[in-house]
Amino acid sequence: MESKVEHDGTRLRNYRMMKNITLTKAAGMCGVSKSELSKLESGARPIRPDHVIKLAGVYGITPLDLLTPDSKLRAFIEHAIDAPVQQNEIPLYEGRALSSRQKDAVPTGKVPCPIQLVDVPGAYAVSISDMANAPALLPGVILHVHPQRPVVINDLVVNRVTWSPLVFFLRQSDDGDLYGLTLSKKRVDLDRDAIDLLHKVAGVWMINGARE
Repeated sequence: MESKVEHDGTRLRNYRMMKNITLTKAAGMCGVSKSELSKLESGARPIRPDHVIKLAGVYGITPLDLLTPDSKLRAFIEHAIDAPVQQNEIPLYEGRALSSRQKDAVPTGKVPCPIQLVDVPGAYAVSISDMANAPALLPGVILHVHPQRPVVINDLVVNRVTWSPLVFFLRQSDDGDLYGLTLSKKRVDLDRDAIDLLHKVAGVWMINGARE
């Protein structure tokens, strides 16, 4: 029996289902209609590079992951990746969901991109949903995250090591040991190799709309 040839649309559909995102939600998050996304997945409509880039952001993967090895779009996507990114919005993750689902978490929406992150691939935002760093960071506050910038002692960071507490300040003991510490004094001991898994918070969007 003749095997079914995989096309780019098949990969779009497979990743959406793997991330457990409905067709309606995925379409809304990337700015296309449900009907259009369905046609892209079925191969009834040609896929453009901007479709691939937007959907990759929704699914939390790289654009090239969405393409078959022999896809004609690969050259366009590679060129787009190499070009400077000027993004107007970044994906927003709900803090509780990110802490529990970790790398499998999906964005709940998008927020305006601050100027310091417009050319940062993979930049994202997190909404605070706990009291671990109250009163400085109350539920509803949004953190802008720079995943490419190296973290240093005393930085506020997203904890992608143990994932809970999700946000803490990076500290160092007198003996040189690294640890995370929330304002509520919850401590997380860290191996030195774990520092590469911490993402630097580049800015804070307060509930009243003021930036810090």
